[in-house]
Amino acid sequence: MNNFNQPYLEKYTGKASRHKCPRCSDPHSFAYYINGNTGEPIDRTVGRCNHESSCGYHYTPKQFFADHPAEKERLSVPARQTPERKPKPEAGFIPFRYVERSVSYGSTFIRFLCGLFDRYTLESPTIERLMNDYALGATKDGCVIYWQIDVKGWVRTGKIMRYDPNTGHRVKDSGGINWVHSVLKKQKAIPENFNLIQCLFGEHLLKMYPEKPVALVEAEKSALIASGVYPEYVWLATGGKSQLSIDKLKVLQGRTVIMFPDVDGFEYWSNKAKEVEAIGCKVVVSDLLEKNATDEDRANKIDIADWLIRYLSVETKEIRHELSEAEKTLQAIIEANPALQLLIDTFDLKLIA
Repeated sequence: MNNFNQPYLEKYTGKASRHKCPRCSDPHSFAYYINGNTGEPIDRTVGRCNHESSCGYHYTPKQFFADHPAEKERLSVPARQTPERKPKPEAGFIPFRYVERSVSYGSTFIRFLCGLFDRYTLESPTIERLMNDYALGATKDGCVIYWQIDVKGWVRTGKIMRYDPNTGHRVKDSGGINWVHSVLKKQKAIPENFNLIQCLFGEHLLKMYPEKPVALVEAEKSALIASGVYPEYVWLATGGKSQLSIDKLKVLQGRTVIMFPDVDGFEYWSNKAKEVEAIGCKVVVSDLLEKNATDEDRANKIDIADWLIRYLSVETKEIRHELSEAEKTLQAIIEANPALQLLIDTFDLKLIA
């Protein structure tokens, strides 16, 4: 009997594993689908662009073979004898001293948060709490460093981004996103074969706040702004819509999770929620933006941070109501299933105003 290995999306191992997108032409944003038998790309057009919102190109093997039936027969060769699988390489870790050295109020993003929460003063309980919880770093030229620290306290990497201090919008013409592990590899401070396995931004807070419900968003910026408004939740970020992977979310097992997708990600996250429930989480997907976003909001592809910034100076009652209703829904689900009684003890509705 012939064995066939399924195609898979090329894993990120550095810039060399990201290619020119057929649609947006970004030279390092495109991941190929790989033939599971040969280890080669199925076709240079078959893959997914990382720029999900601005580009959205995703051409699957299924679509390609439907468009090119002859290629399916050509590529569907029997798999060779599968060699004994080597154990997966362990994640690389960055020494914590780099986090300690970087922690600073000197980023333009912190300046924006000061204006948002506390009238441009660093003597702020909100800013101080965010700094202490998330260990926000800064580069010498004012970029913020979002450190990815896992639940065991190991540092996976840091995402380096620049923001306009007045608007809070990312400055995209300054070289884009950079990564601490990439910088350290160039400096030969960590091995060239450093194996990056990302974790959730804020993941280390799960151990610090074991009884708080988890609120999950896409962007690190959203997690920080929402945490500034609603500290009764542990706000975590996936780093992007496509980063909502089950491997990354296994750390949430046993937790109550409220998911806040960007306005263009509601359907995708709703489908993913079923997989998250399968690993032992109680999940509600917020439709706050889905129900309330205007046509202009959808065109601008807003997220929960944009919504909060807009109404922060007026009121946030609607969002607080959304969180409260989500927790009530979860409570009803838990009470309906006696096997989940243990979760009731860790799901404290008194935290909700």
